[in-house]
Amino acid sequence: MVKNAEKVEIEPITDLICELTRNCGIKEDYFAQQFNLTPTELRFLKLFVFSSSYTSKDLSKLLNITPGRVTHIVTSLEQKKLLQRTNNVNDKRVINVSLQPRATSFIENLYYGYNEFQKKILQDVGDEQLKVIQNSLEILVDIFKKWVNEKNTL
Repeated sequence: MVKNAEKVEIEPITDLICELTRNCGIKEDYFAQQFNLTPTELRFLKLFVFSSSYTSKDLSKLLNITPGRVTHIVTSLEQKKLLQRTNNVNDKRVINVSLQPRATSFIENLYYGYNEFQKKILQDVGDEQLKVIQNSLEILVDIFKKWVNEKNTL
């Protein structure tokens, strides 16, 4: 772990993170096109693998987008017959966003396809390298989550 940034050259790490981010964006764009979605719709729908319903406010927080942007994306996915909005029975100000019944199999196919797509990208990486990559990514995710949490408390 880097305790003292002056002792380690940070610029190559910064460049690698930027390159990884850029390439992940290209990968997400390509994969989204396979399902006739925008990259934002793809990120949005991937959340529904873990839960079949969210509030609009939860979606805004999870994706770090404005409530207006959530409304726009939900409207688009409603038109594609994948999501639906309902008012919360306990609080009419709260909007619940959930999968439409036919969307469950679509989400399962999306999740399966995404995992297969990742396997194909990583197919030439050995088991030991995969463990190193996973460990490194877990460290990076923890670092960035910590930064996000600190940023949100300011």
